[in-house]
Amino acid sequence: MTQLTINIEDKSILPHLKKILNALEGVTIAKPAKKNKKSGIEQALEDVKAGRVTQCKDVDDMFHQILGI
Repeated sequence: MTQLTINIEDKSILPHLKKILNALEGVTIAKPAKKNKKSGIEQALEDVKAGRVTQCKDVDDMFHQILGI
């Protein structure tokens, strides 16, 4: 399946365009992707700003904090 993204500045033509596209056999209108999803780096930077980080002096300290050994 091939996908085509169209940017429309004049929203008044949108209903007409949807009618035309729905009339074509084999053409469907996909819902736009949600933009609220954050990337891993954005989530990590938010964690740092909110103080949700753990500091360890070395690897042995990290294992002690995580596993208690």
